[in-house]
Parts: sequence; C-alpha cells; structure tokens
Amino acid sequence: MNKKIIFLSFTLCLMQTILPLSSDAKNFDVTDLVIYYSFDSDSLSETDVLDESGNEYHGFLHGENLKIVEGKVNQCIELPGAAAEYIAVRDLLYTEAIPELSISVWIKTAERGIIASWDRSEFFRFGAGDDQLGNTTFVAFDMCCQPLSDWHGEIEVTDDVWHHVVVTFSAEAKRIYVDGELDVEAVPLQQAIGPKEPRFGFLGVGSEAPEFGGNPGPTTWPYKGLIDEFIMFHRAISEEEVSELANAVGNPFAVEPVDKLSITWGKIKNTK
Repeated sequence: MNKKIIFLSFTLCLMQTILPLSSDAKNFDVTDLVIYYSFDSDSLSETDVLDESGNEYHGFLHGENLKIVEGKVNQCIELPGAAAEYIAVRDLLYTEAIPELSISVWIKTAERGIIASWDRSEFFRFGAGDDQLGNTTFVAFDMCCQPLSDWHGEIEVTDDVWHHVVVTFSAEAKRIYVDGELDVEAVPLQQAIGPKEPRFGFLGVGSEAPEFGGNPGPTTWPYKGLIDEFIMFHRAISEEEVSELANAVGNPFAVEPVDKLSITWGKIKNTK
C-alpha cells in the first residue's frame, strides 16, 4: 500500500511539472518564418539582438541608448526616438519581389514612429502612423510597387499602452490586426511587394540601405517607445494564428516532441 501511495504522489508531482511546461508550447506553424526577435535579455550578444528563428538574421544594435527593459512578454527593447538609434538587420537583403508577408509585434508608444522598414519606395515600411497620408495614430503599411501603395488602419495605437499589431499581405488580401482582432482589410493593387533597388532593413527608422550599414531614411520620425516579440513571415498568417500570437505568453513556436513532451522551440522562456 505504501508503494502505491508513493507512486501516485510521484505521478502527481510529475504531472504538475509537465503540464505548465507543455501548456506554453504551441505547435505554431513555422513555415516561412523569417525573423524572431524576443528581445529577452538572454537573446542578446554584445553587439546584436539574436534572431531566434534559426535563420541568423541577427539585428545589430546601432546606437548607445538602446535598452533592454521589462516588456509585454518578459523583456523588450526601448528605443529613444533618435535617428541614429535603431536596429540594422543583418544579411536579409531584398532583391526580388515578396509574394507574401506578415509582421507581428507588440508596441508601446505615445507618438508616430517607424517600426520596421525595407524602404517604402523599394519594398515596404511598417509603422505606428506614417508621413504620407497624414496619419499619426494608426497602424500604417506602405509598400512598393506598381503602384506605390500607402495604407493604414482605423484603431489608435499611439496611446502609450501595449498593443499587438499585425499586418499580412498576399495577392488576394492585405489586412491589419490590432490586439488580435481585424482592424481593416482590402484587396491589394499589386501582386507582390517590390522589387526595385536592393534594400537592407532597419527596425526603428526608415531604410535607404543597398548595403548593410547603409543610409537610414526617412529619419524624421524614428520610433520612440517599446518593441517586443518582433516576428516576420514570408506568408500571410491566418486570423487564428494572429490570435495565437496576441495571446502567447512566451516563445510561440515549437519543435518535434521529445519523449512525448512538446518543448518550446529554441528555449523555454520564463513566463512568470
């Protein structure tokens, strides 16, 4: 009898350990995942924020005042709103048209600012507000080509509280989501994004860079505030996937189960 009690106690303890671990491990489809920056303190090197997608598109920390602080999901990065303070994405040089794209990120800002850019005039620019349509408060997604297309949502996101913002693009539809819900959608005027001149990308400022470390631009509205969980796909993610990302409490990706226990891909994040 004592052996049975010991066995049951051990089993209950094991379940209590495993269940919280596996509940955070979502079998999110990583097909065409391009970049994942968690901005957690253990994802930084001396010079870069590390790309946890496995593609090694690490982000060079350009400037002296980029800070890792408490974020929406563990830690995040704080940008000071200065033109020389941004993240330069290594190795991801766009030279050909992009048939599909999704960007997902948490932001907290009180003013207009560029979240990510591979140059609106050559490929695309994603921001909280823009400078083309007189929009200073909504999610904006401006892109090239044939014709150049500037577009924004209808929900205010520059109110200095956390918002989960997503844009998706395919030839069939372009959509903006805010806090897990559809904001606006439309049929795009183009079949793909770009191409024109080759461009490297930046987070926090516009890009005019045909080579890594090249010129930013525009520099008139650099991002000031917090950015967390920056994710890019070369596919249009679904509404259900948007909701998953908006509600994730840690790394949203998973790998094959190990000993029948699914573990989060890359590392298991602290979710306290």
